[in-house]
Amino acid sequence: MACDAFPDWGSLTPDGAAADLTRLLDEAEKGVAAVEGSEPQAFEDLEWRLSDAVRPLWERWGMVAHMTSVMNSDAWRKIEETFQPKLVEFSLRIGQSRRLYDHAKNVLSRMTPGDAVQETRKRILSKFLESAERAGVGLEGEKKTRFNEIQASLAKLGSDFRNAVIDATAAFKLEKDGKTYTIDDATYPETMKHCADREVRESLYRARVTRAPENEARIGEILSLRREMAEILGFADYAELSLAAKCAPSVGAVCEMIDALDGATSARAAAEADEIGGDALRPWDVAYEAERLRERRYDYSEEELKRCFGLDAVMSGLFRMTKFLFGVDIEEVAGEAKPPVWHPDVRFFAVRENGETVAHFYFDPYVRLGQKSGGAWMNEFSNRCDRLGRKPLAVIVANFPVPGKDGPCLLSMREVETFFHEFGHALQCMLTRVGEEGAAGISLVEWDAVEVASQFMENWCLDDRTGISVPSELKAKVRAAKNFRAASACRRQLAFAKTDLDLHSVAVPSDPDSVKRANFVRFGMPMIPEDRFLCAFTHIFAGGYAAGYYGYKWAEVMSADCYGAFEEAGLGDDGAVRTIGAKYRETVLALGGSISALDVFRRFRGRDPEIEALLRQQDLLDR
Repeated sequence: MACDAFPDWGSLTPDGAAADLTRLLDEAEKGVAAVEGSEPQAFEDLEWRLSDAVRPLWERWGMVAHMTSVMNSDAWRKIEETFQPKLVEFSLRIGQSRRLYDHAKNVLSRMTPGDAVQETRKRILSKFLESAERAGVGLEGEKKTRFNEIQASLAKLGSDFRNAVIDATAAFKLEKDGKTYTIDDATYPETMKHCADREVRESLYRARVTRAPENEARIGEILSLRREMAEILGFADYAELSLAAKCAPSVGAVCEMIDALDGATSARAAAEADEIGGDALRPWDVAYEAERLRERRYDYSEEELKRCFGLDAVMSGLFRMTKFLFGVDIEEVAGEAKPPVWHPDVRFFAVRENGETVAHFYFDPYVRLGQKSGGAWMNEFSNRCDRLGRKPLAVIVANFPVPGKDGPCLLSMREVETFFHEFGHALQCMLTRVGEEGAAGISLVEWDAVEVASQFMENWCLDDRTGISVPSELKAKVRAAKNFRAASACRRQLAFAKTDLDLHSVAVPSDPDSVKRANFVRFGMPMIPEDRFLCAFTHIFAGGYAAGYYGYKWAEVMSADCYGAFEEAGLGDDGAVRTIGAKYRETVLALGGSISALDVFRRFRGRDPEIEALLRQQDLLDR
C-alpha cells in the first residue's frame, strides 16, 4: 500500500485476493531468500529489507482476515481455508530460519548503546530473536515437523471455532407477540436487562450459553495441541509459554493478583447478589432484576440515558475529549475525498496534530448478523514508518444497533464505554512517535498491557468536557451509580481469567467444562447444567487471549493508576488535566513498543503500578 493511497476495498474480491496472495507469497519467499543469502552488517540491511519483502503479503492477508471478520461469507471462508495453511507455513519458515536468526544475533551484537532510535532498533531485534525461539528456530527433525503440524492445525481450529460461533448466533431467532429477538452482541444484553417477559429471557439465555456445541470437540483438541507445542519448546505448559512474552513475571504473580481481587470483592459481591434475590434468582433473571434495582436506587432508567447517547453525539464528544486531553483534531472524510470502504455503513476519519495529518481510521459501527464477528475491536492496517512516509491506518469495529427508521442509533452506557475503549486502542496506534514500524503503535506492546490505553479512555465518558448533552441531574445519578455491582462485574472477569489460566497451566483436563464450572462457582457466576460457555469463548480459542485473558485485569490496574494521576492533579483543573494529558500522550500513547510497557508506565507515573487506585475508583477498599 503506497504511502499516499488506501486499500481499494471496492475492487477486493475473493478471486482477486486469491490471485494476489499466490503472487505475493512467491514474491515474499524470494525476498526473504535474498535477505538470507546476504551478509547484513547493520539494522537497515536486515530489518528494513526483511520488512519490505513481507509487508505486501501480510497487508493483503490482513485484508482477507478483516473481510472474514466483518463481511463473512462462504467465498471468504474458502479463501481463508485455502491460504491460511500456506501463510502459517510461510510465517514458520521465517521464524525458523536459522540464517535470519544468526543475522539478527550478529547485527545486534554490533549495536552499541545509543539514542532512542538506536535502543528501539535493538529492542526490535531482541524481540525478533525471542519470537524466533518461541517459533521453534532451535527445533530439528521430528520435533520441528510436529511443531509445524501443530501450528497449522491450531490455525484451522481457531477459524472453524470462530465461524461456528458466527453461524450459531445468526441462526437463532425467537418471534413472540410480533417481536423478533436475537442473541447477537448488540441486542442480547439490552433484552436481558429490559424485557419483562421471563419466558423470552429464559429462551434467549439458554440459546446464548449453549451456542456452537460442535466447538466442544475443538476445545479439547486446541488445549492438547497447545500443551504439546509448549512442551516441544521446553516449557512446562502453555501458560508458561504465553507469559514468556508478557509483562506478568509468572503464573504465580497472576494468581496473586486474582486472589487479591477475589478477597477484595467476595463479601461485597455476596451482598450485591442478596440485594436482587440471591440464590432464588435464575441466571436469566439476574440482569433484569439488577436493572430494576438500579432504577429504583438511582432513580433513572437506562432507556432515559440512551436518549442522550445518539451515536453521532457520542462520537463528537469523544473527539472533543480527545482534543482536550491530547491536542489532536479528528475530522470525518466524506464525499469524493472518502476512500473506498467494504460496506456503505463504514465511515472514514483523519487525525490531525498541529494542522498536520498524522493518521487515519475507519469506523464500522453496526451489527451485521451472519457477517460480522461479535464484540468490538481495533486493528491496524498499517503502522507508522518514517522511512517510507507511511502514516498509521487503523480500523474500529463495533456491533452497535442498526438505526431504525424512526430515529438514530442510540447507545447504552456500556456501548458508550465500548466506543471510548476501542478508540483508546486506536489512539495508541495512531499517536505513536516511533518511526520504526516494528515498534510503532501497539507493535511489541506486551499483550497484558495492550488494554491500558483502551481502559484508560473509559474514564472520560461522562466528563463534562465531552459536551455530550446529558442533563446535570441525570449525569449526577449516573455518576453515583458508577460502581453499582462493581464487585460482581470484577468477579465475572476473574472467573474468565482464572478459567483460561487453569485450562492452560495444568495437565489438559479430560473435561474442560468442569474447570469452568469450578471457577464459576468460586466467583459466583450463575449457570445452568447445560451451560457451554466455553464453546463461544472466542477470546481464548479463536483470538489472541489464550492464557492471557487475565491481561484485562492486569492492564486495568495500570490504567486505573494512570487515571489516578489526573485525580491527584485535580479533575476540575483544566490546566492540570491538560498538563497530565500531554505527559500521558508523550509516554503511553507515543512510545509504543520501543521500550517495555512497564518502563512506559514508570516514565508516566515515576514508579511501579499499584493496585490501590483500581480498588479506590471501584469503591472496593475496606470501609
